[in-house]
Amino acid sequence: MPLFDVRTLVALTLALLAAAVVGGLALAAGAGWPAALLAAGAAGWGVLTGLPSLMRQDRAS
Repeated sequence: MPLFDVRTLVALTLALLAAAVVGGLALAAGAGWPAALLAAGAAGWGVLTGLPSLMRQDRAS
């Protein structure tokens, strides 16, 4: 039995990618590591809250 289905794995991968990109951009812009960590967490949270509703709409159609 797999631990995650494909949709969950895609959502987690996109959240991790968004968090890494935003954290890297914040650090490159000169922010300290606490601010970059908060920005990365916010980006990951935003992706994880937005994707399930998009996936539900995809299943309905």
